Amino acid sequence: MTTRRNFIAGMAIMPAIASTVAPVIANEGDAVIEAAFARRQAAYATYNALPPDNGPAVNGYGPGERELWDIIDEAEEVIRSHVAATPRGAMLQLWCAMYHSVSGREDDEAITRGDFGAIARLDGALDWNVRLMLAAIRSLQSMEA
Repeated sequence: MTTRRNFIAGMAIMPAIASTVAPVIANEGDAVIEAAFARRQAAYATYNALPPDNGPAVNGYGPGERELWDIIDEAEEVIRSHVAATPRGAMLQLWCAMYHSVSGREDDEAITRGDFGAIARLDGALDWNVRLMLAAIRSLQSMEA
């Protein structure tokens, strides 16, 4: 039988369980997020500069591609797992999320660069979730001013 005491005791362990499921790292400032975003940008720039026929492919990856994706994946995990302390850090997290919500190469590259103007010009043509992220970035930019 579940008593109020048992229920409350069970609730006390929920934060501990949640922290093992999705760890979030706070109080390191935005330096970690900014450094990860810079690594991500550099890896994408290198990847986008590869020739279209970058081969021979081994296990689906051309020469150097797997290493670049490893850098991108690690950087995105750092960006995801840290708590931003400033509007700039939150904007970088939104840019990263937005990248995974578009499909055109030009859009991808503009988002990877953090080119607000290039994406803002497309506002009406973007999916609703991307438009909402763009609005959040615009709001965070106004907080920095």
